[in-house]
Amino acid sequence: MSLFTLSRASRLSIIIAISFTFFVVEISVGFYTRSLALVADAFHYLNDLIGFVVALVALKVSENPDATPSNLTFGWQRSTLLGAFFNGVFLLALGVSIILQSIERFVSLERVEKPELMLIIGCVGLTLNLISASFLHEHGHDHHHHHNHNHGAQDVDQEQEQNTTSIQLENRENAHENHRHANNSQSVQRLHDLGVMGVLLHVIGDAINNIGVIIAALIIWKATHDGRYYADPGVSTAIGILILASAIPLVKSSGSILLNTVPLGVNLDDVQHDLETIPGVISVHELHAWRLNQNKAIATAHVVTSDTSLAGFMARAQCIGECLHAYGIHSITLQPELASSPGTSASVTGSLEEDTAVARGVCMRRRRRGSTCKIVCKNGCEALTCCG
Repeated sequence: MSLFTLSRASRLSIIIAISFTFFVVEISVGFYTRSLALVADAFHYLNDLIGFVVALVALKVSENPDATPSNLTFGWQRSTLLGAFFNGVFLLALGVSIILQSIERFVSLERVEKPELMLIIGCVGLTLNLISASFLHEHGHDHHHHHNHNHGAQDVDQEQEQNTTSIQLENRENAHENHRHANNSQSVQRLHDLGVMGVLLHVIGDAINNIGVIIAALIIWKATHDGRYYADPGVSTAIGILILASAIPLVKSSGSILLNTVPLGVNLDDVQHDLETIPGVISVHELHAWRLNQNKAIATAHVVTSDTSLAGFMARAQCIGECLHAYGIHSITLQPELASSPGTSASVTGSLEEDTAVARGVCMRRRRRGSTCKIVCKNGCEALTCCG
């Protein structure tokens, strides 16, 4: 059986075994030879080992939806993201620690003994990391072609049901003609799993570290000048910088999703513009879009419409769904609001618009542009809402 046919969990398990074995060997040789570069690389392996275990646990949990507690309404879909984030934070702390120890070694230089052992460990580590990288690399584009945008049949079924009602969308085939998503050339594609990507970044970083260890060992072994021992803290500093360089993007990517940022390539102003140009939609407010994980996006909105029937709103909702599908958002929650709701006079609307002026950021802008929410809190709980 080919190695690449193994599941991600099996590949991670093999990498954990390799990393633990090599960590024990490298840390022992590092202390024996007094090489800070080896010790730094060994602790990087330890951090990788922790990261591998976190990634494996997160992967196992995310693939077992039956064990999801009832209080996790979205299941374990963010477990891999959480593991990737903490993995990156561990790397950040490790990188800073290594750099500080390297500075101390520059000030108080120590002689590295038996650079031949240092060279052997570096070569063995490089070989193991190349093997690990081949195990973790996902061949075949499995993560790019499994998502089938099969919305056509659903649209046909819904349209046939709506034909039985007296309310139809005029020129439905041209409803998206002036929408900005038609000019958006950036397609929303599924990204590599951040958990496995974080592990792969660790392995690649370790391979580069091993090359640095090999270079330092050769310099200390073959050179004759006393300054050759500075190669060890020099390589350690480079290792620390590389660790930081690999950790910062990982923390940024996973952290931004955990903060519910807008999906990549999506401009909410364009989305709101497109939704408000749909026939029958008067305005849209409380528009929110975020990523549940690196592959799934969710949107919610309050839609003000003049329709007085559920069937009429469903016709608008279908067109809204098609518009958001074009932005790569396939999970949508809409709150309908009638423009002719009883008890909403011009004076009331004006006072509510003044009240919402205290809101901050994007939410304030959207409330000013659209109609004020028809369903408001009557108990002074404005500050406790998502945009309060």
